[in-house]
Amino acid sequence: MKNKTLAIFGIVTYVLGVLSSALEGKSIVLITDVFIAISGIATIVFTIMAIVRLWKIKAKGSSIIFALSEISLFILLVVQVITSPSYGNPIILLLNIAKVFNLITLFWVISLLWGMAKQEGLAKNNIKDFGNKYGLTPEEVSLVQKDSQKGNQEAVLQRLTSIQDQNRKKYKEATGVDIKDVVIEIGREISWADIVNHVFRVLEFDRSDSTIDQSNRVKAKSSFRPYGYLLAESPILNPKVRIPIIHRDDFLLVSSVFDEPKLVSLVTDEELLVTYSPKRLLPKGLSGSPHHVLHYVITPRGTLNSYYSMNNDIHMTKPEPQKLFGSFIYQGEIKVQINPEQEL
Repeated sequence: MKNKTLAIFGIVTYVLGVLSSALEGKSIVLITDVFIAISGIATIVFTIMAIVRLWKIKAKGSSIIFALSEISLFILLVVQVITSPSYGNPIILLLNIAKVFNLITLFWVISLLWGMAKQEGLAKNNIKDFGNKYGLTPEEVSLVQKDSQKGNQEAVLQRLTSIQDQNRKKYKEATGVDIKDVVIEIGREISWADIVNHVFRVLEFDRSDSTIDQSNRVKAKSSFRPYGYLLAESPILNPKVRIPIIHRDDFLLVSSVFDEPKLVSLVTDEELLVTYSPKRLLPKGLSGSPHHVLHYVITPRGTLNSYYSMNNDIHMTKPEPQKLFGSFIYQGEIKVQINPEQEL
């Protein structure tokens, strides 16, 4: 049963529970008993399925709380039937509290399942986009989607890696060139929109003959070319990329690293990461403000891979670069951040 179906089933069991409570004590005994039985069975089935599903997706805290809520409510209901306590008895008070808590946890679980279903839909679309972008056949996209729906992210990654390796092998056989050696340029072969908020590891800095004078002004060789380029790599792409530096502040920032002996060694010993995130984003991923667009941070080696592999590779589809870079600064004192701890 899919997460969305399970969430709807949970809502149905709640409605059945309300109706069965309303029918309790009515004169139509047989119909009432059958309705209560159906409601009870549906509640048990949903509870077991929801607890197992939440446990599988590593929402173990929610799974345990929901299980304890159902168990405590069941025990108190049994105690009520056995003891028949009068109004005002502590058992009645505890039972009412348990019912309220159970209702809250029920809707919390339903909302979690619904949210998971929404994420599955987004992931499905992302897989289709990925397939279109990197030349996967409909059959290959279908296999990846099936693995994703089962929650088997490791199988998804293995399948995508296998498909990419096969495509790379075919490309090399046809052209004699290994795609790993190919460098693609952002803004030409890949749209700026495809890399917004994604994180790259800077490998080299190409100044393209741009200079910085004593007044800290950047002078480009040509008004029709970028100030320079960054050679970078990222787990989101197979080939390396050239990122054009189109804002003078971004050129000054990366120069401050490569011109400082104490910092330039960190580019190889540690990691200089960069992300493209304009203050105002226009269609097609272009910047809609005069502020700089590239943000830099120096982090321990391995940070980039850890960032993209955490939580079933969530940042592949929902990048959160602020986890690495902190809050983005667009004016005032802007600088290359240094994050000495690998905190994600």
